[in-house]
Amino acid sequence: MTYTVVQLIHLFCAITFIGVVFFEVFLLEGVRAKLGPQLMHQVEQGIIGRAKFIMPWFVGMLFISGITLAGIHYANNPRVFSTPFGIMLGIKIVLAISVLVHFVKAMTAAQSGCMDSTRFQYTHLSVFIHMILIVILAKVMFVIHW
Repeated sequence: MTYTVVQLIHLFCAITFIGVVFFEVFLLEGVRAKLGPQLMHQVEQGIIGRAKFIMPWFVGMLFISGITLAGIHYANNPRVFSTPFGIMLGIKIVLAISVLVHFVKAMTAAQSGCMDSTRFQYTHLSVFIHMILIVILAKVMFVIHW
C-alpha cells in the first residue's frame, strides 16, 4: 500500500474514533440532566453495547495504520526520532498508547459490568483531551521545523 492510502485509512479511523468520543463528551453529556439517572444508564448501556462491537475494529485499524506510518518514516530516516518531527511523533505515540490503555480498560469494565456513569464520563473526557492533543501534534509536526 502506498503512504497516502495508509494515511487515509489512519485519518478515517481517527475521525471516526474522535467523532464517537466527541459525541459522548459534548452531546451525550449535554442531555444527562434532562434524561435522569435511570434513562441515562440505559442510554450508556446501549452505547457501550454497540461500541464493544464496532470500536475495536476502528481502534485496531487506527493503530495498525499509525504503526505502519511511523515505520515508513523510520525506514526513510532511522534517526527520525531525533528530529522535531520525530519528537512530536514520539509524543503522539505516547498519547496514543495512553488512549489505547483507556480504551482497553473501558472495554474490560464494560464486559464485566463495572462501567458506571462516573467512570463513563471521566474516561471519555480523558480520551477526548488526549485526542485533541494528538490532533494538534498531527498538524503541527508537519509544519514546525526548529
